[in-house]
Amino acid sequence: MIIMEVENVTKKFGELVALDNVNLKVKKGEILGIIGPNGAGKTTLFNVISGEMRPTSGKIIFNGRDITGLRPSKIVSLGLVKTFQIMRVFKDMSVLENFITVNPDSMEVMKEFGFWDKRDIRAGDLPQGELRKLGIGLAVATKPRVVLLDEPFSGLSPRESLELHRVIERLREFGITMVIIEHKLRELFNNAERVICLNAGTVLCEGTPEEVVNDPRVIEAYIGG
Repeated sequence: MIIMEVENVTKKFGELVALDNVNLKVKKGEILGIIGPNGAGKTTLFNVISGEMRPTSGKIIFNGRDITGLRPSKIVSLGLVKTFQIMRVFKDMSVLENFITVNPDSMEVMKEFGFWDKRDIRAGDLPQGELRKLGIGLAVATKPRVVLLDEPFSGLSPRESLELHRVIERLREFGITMVIIEHKLRELFNNAERVICLNAGTVLCEGTPEEVVNDPRVIEAYIGG
């Protein structure tokens, strides 16, 4: 079953074409990875899907509904949420206050993510890995069907990366579909079943992690990037 579809999406900034007729489908329950060199259009794609940017043309279909142009808050309420490369948690609030602010009924999510004993700690005092996990936990507290993860492994130590792998596995067990942008290919390939490579705003290729990483076009794109 297809839960999300990007149809012929183009996004222009003046004369700059950031996305050029992009098409992709996301299957319910899968983990889809998106890779590409800097400037490939990955974050712009996430911003268009999440409603932070309106595409110049094309549309986004989520759970059978055209969500193109809807407010980000409306899109979140429908079950599609994006996390951020720089965690936008409420750093001056406690962990508990963060969860309550997102969803007053999210205590079980807080416990599931291992924050119950840290609930009174100021969020801004958490280590980077814990802060990243908190951001994902807050996304899950919105009860999403699909989570967009923007470079979740960026800046994490090996130990923190291992913990994040466990978190992603728990999300899979919850039945949450994930789309992950990531530059750390080893970490991404340990999680994603299917990978799409963007380059210069277009879909260069897609397939299993092994197929994509060995594709000469992908190798050339990274060398050229």
